[in-house]
Parts: sequence; C-alpha cells; structure tokens
Amino acid sequence: MPEAAACTPRRQTLKGWCALAALLGVFILLESLLPLSTAVQIGADEGIELAKAMLCLQGHRLYSEIWNDQPPLHTFLVTQALRHLGHSVLWPRLITVGFALALLGAVFVIVLRHSGLGVAAICIGLVIASPGFIELSASCMLEIPALGTAVAALAVLSIPPRGRWFIREVVAGILLAAAAQMKLVPLYLVPLCALIVWLRNSKGGTGLKSAIVPLLVLGTSLIAAYVTLDLLIDRGAFLSNFQQTWTSHFGEAKSFDYGSADEHPFGWNVLLRNWDTSAPAMLGVLLLAFLVQRTPTVLVPLAWLALSFLVFAIHKPWWPYYYIHTAVPLCWCAALGIWKLVDGVRASRRRYGYVLLALYVFCAVPWMATRVYLQVSGIRKSPHTYSTLVLSQIERYRPFAHWIYADKPIYSFYSGIPLPPQLAVLVTKRFWAGEMTNARLVEELTSCKPELIVRDNDGREVPFEALLQTEYRLVYEDGADRLYAHRSVAKKALP
Repeated sequence: MPEAAACTPRRQTLKGWCALAALLGVFILLESLLPLSTAVQIGADEGIELAKAMLCLQGHRLYSEIWNDQPPLHTFLVTQALRHLGHSVLWPRLITVGFALALLGAVFVIVLRHSGLGVAAICIGLVIASPGFIELSASCMLEIPALGTAVAALAVLSIPPRGRWFIREVVAGILLAAAAQMKLVPLYLVPLCALIVWLRNSKGGTGLKSAIVPLLVLGTSLIAAYVTLDLLIDRGAFLSNFQQTWTSHFGEAKSFDYGSADEHPFGWNVLLRNWDTSAPAMLGVLLLAFLVQRTPTVLVPLAWLALSFLVFAIHKPWWPYYYIHTAVPLCWCAALGIWKLVDGVRASRRRYGYVLLALYVFCAVPWMATRVYLQVSGIRKSPHTYSTLVLSQIERYRPFAHWIYADKPIYSFYSGIPLPPQLAVLVTKRFWAGEMTNARLVEELTSCKPELIVRDNDGREVPFEALLQTEYRLVYEDGADRLYAHRSVAKKALP
C-alpha cells in the first residue's frame, strides 16, 4: 500500500506533463501552419515594433531619439535577435511564440494546482481556440510576451512551499518586473499575486500576519528587479522619460482630430461571438460562488475574472487584442463549468444530461474549429509584403534613401530603410494626448526630408499634401499605395 500510494502522485504528475505536452504540441502545429518567416503583417502593431527595433539596430536610442510610450525590454529582445540571428521577421515572431508557450504552460500549472488535471486540459484547449489567440501568438507585438511573463509569476506563486526561504516570491517579483518592462498593463495582476500569497499563508489560521513578510519580499523583489532591468537595458532611459508613457496613457485628451479614447470602449460583443466559452463560464462562476465559503482558494479564478473585467471594461481605449487578458480567466471558469457538467451527467446518467452535453459538443467544437481555421487561413491568404509591387519600386531608390516615411511602418522593415525616429511610432494615443499634431507631423517631415514617402492610395487628403506637391514627385502608384520620391533623388532610380 505505501508503494502504491507513493506511485499515485508520480502517476498523476506524469499524466499532467503528458497532457501539457500534447496540448502544446497542438499549439505548435497550428503555429507551424502560419507563414512565420514570410513577409506578411501579422497583427495591427507589428510594423511599429519592427520599426523601433530597426532604428535601435542603427544606434538610435529609445525615448531620447525614438518617441516610445512602452517599456524597452521587448524592443531590446527583438533588436538582439535581429542583430545576432539575422534580419528576418522569423526571429521576432518566434520570440512571441516562445512566450505564448510559456503563457499556456503557466496557465496549465495554475489551473492544475487549483482545479485538477481535467479542468486544466480543457482550459488550455479553450485558450488556444479563443478569438485572436493564434494570430496574437505569432505577431511581433507586446501583449503575449508581457502577459505570459506575468502569468508565469502567478504560476511560481502557486507552487507549494518548500523550506523557509522566500524563493518563489523573489522569482515571481523578478518575472513581474520583466513583464512590466515589456508593457505596464500586466501590473493589474499584482493584487491577484497578493491574493494567492494570502490564501497560501492563511491555511494555518494565522491570516494576514503570516502573509506580510512574503508580500514585502514580493514587492521589494519587483521594485528592485524593475529598476535593475531598466538600468541594464538602456541606463535607466525609460524611468527618466516616464512622462512619455504617462502622458500617452493617462494624460488628458488635447486633440480630437483622430477621434478619442471614448470611441473605443470594451467590446462586449466579443463575449457573444465567444459564446462557446462565455456560456459554460457562467455555470463555472455560479459553481465557484457556492464553494467560496468551504474552499477559499476558488477566489483565485473569480478574482482574476472580476479584475480583468474591472480593468478592461473601464479603461479606454480598449483594443481587440486586449481580450486575451479576459479570455484566460474566462476559459478557466468555462473549463470548470464544462467539467461540472460532465461530472453531473456521469453521476446522474439521465438522458437529458447526455442530450445537453452532446448538444454543446456538437455546436461548440465546430464553432471553435472554424474560428481557428479562419485565423490560420486569413493570415496565410493575406497579401505578401515582399511581393507588394511598391516594394520593388522602393528597392530601386534604396541606395539613395536615408529615410522613408510610410503609412504602413512594415514597409520600413522589409525595405531596409528606417523611418525617421520621431515618426516611427505614430499611434492615435500620441495624437489624442497632443504630443503629436498634424502641424508637427508636417514640421518633422519638412525637417528630416525623407527621400521616400509611401502613403495609402485611399483618396484622403494628408496633412503634408502641400509638401508632397512642392518637394516630391509621384514615381509610382497602384490600387493600394502611392510612392513619392524627393526631387533630389527622383531621377536616380536604378533600372
């Protein structure tokens, strides 16, 4: 009996690792279907992130030269990948894929510790099938790397304690600092970290008093690691220029030429489109609410879900890729609801239970599979930037071009011609905050005089229309783009 009892935990651990490996294998298979090394734009802000890294490769510094409202760690990682592995978009995208694997693994560990293997496996499957997850996990953007690192901190805190040292709190603090050095948004998970520490230390009945020291260690580790990382990456440039980030994210709106943040509220309709998760999640929330008094640890998924809604339903602007923050706890609650439904059907063996379960499976599984298929096929069928006709025209002027300005920043990366540092990150938040205006845009273009300008051929009038008419010549035009060359280089195109 003792030997059998000793084998049971090992067998359970082995099952857990096998289940996680199988789920991660499915995710890797889906990612391998995407053109990761091909010149297509995956994700809305991928061009901006690549443009920043390209400028850093040439020695330009973030914040002082390159306007940037995000922390520097992700740009640093992408820059190092391009410097040491080659100028290919594959490497920045593989960085994101790696962080996505870390995110899935961390979520699995957390759910496994709190809810068991079955719920953990279902949860990961639902996360993979969530709206936009496959695309976001392949794009050179900040969201997945930052969230994956922060959730890894939650996973570390969920590991049972061994010894008296606060190793988990130190490691979790370092991970949270790394996440915040990529994007500040994941810091909303700090209260959840505190809740996990409090629940873990209150089991013995000592309550908050026994949680104070671990929380202090966690907070000290977070602050110390954050400052250290900032000093190591760029000699403290981010904290020295924190006003750029603060003004962009929390400053008062000063311009409405490009709309306002209030025009981008939380997209509640995404919950309807994701009914296959939202419906069982309601069942899971009800189940957790009934169990709170008997099992306080069920507060973790409830608090996580409530925290994500509190932050992202209130904060504006809300962009579609923010949904991943809500999707993770929602999938956990949904997995609990599905597992409870399966358990109830097996226990009662009533016909209507089997009918209800079969109805959900036959409706939800094809819906999720279709959503994943559309993500993969949509990316595969998107226009290949390298075959875009305007790029071949840009190539003719490349030896004579020091700067390029483009409505699509991705053209800068694939042409190998950098954007002007002050114009590399032209996001709407920058215009709302008044840090960038149409007048200043014209002033910057007039000052740096980029040899090439590529604008969308959509018929709209741009603020620098007068500059184009006097200083530039239209050298190429198609249904998507217009290419202008400065008069000094307009006649120098290579054959």
